[in-house]
Amino acid sequence: MNFEVKTQISVAIENTPGAIAELSDTLAAHDVSLNALTISESAHEGKFRFTACDPVAAKRSLEEQGYAVEVDEVLSIRLQDSKGRLAFLTKAFSDSGINIDYMYASVDEEGAGSRLILKVSNIHLATRVLTEIQVAA
Repeated sequence: MNFEVKTQISVAIENTPGAIAELSDTLAAHDVSLNALTISESAHEGKFRFTACDPVAAKRSLEEQGYAVEVDEVLSIRLQDSKGRLAFLTKAFSDSGINIDYMYASVDEEGAGSRLILKVSNIHLATRVLTEIQVAA
């Protein structure tokens, strides 16, 4: 299980047809490649969260188009596709008092496992826990 701290970009977008296409066009026009993304919705707006190869360019291009951009540090964890790995990981965080605010996943490549993106309550403690369980595994 390898991991790294990544920059996540979050943007509130209108919950209307074309809003995702417009944001995606902006990123594509600035050669921003996405690694993982999630979109959640409420009655009036959506939240477009993603990690990118170049988060600085992503942030700049979106702000230039008038988007309100939020930046957070998240964990990107490569998890092998085997029974119980997610339970093991989440229990290690729970036992250390770390809350998982939200999580989404991206498949690395066929059969190779998943890339989990986690927003946690204490990223510094979470990286220590990940290092410890990696050594113990």
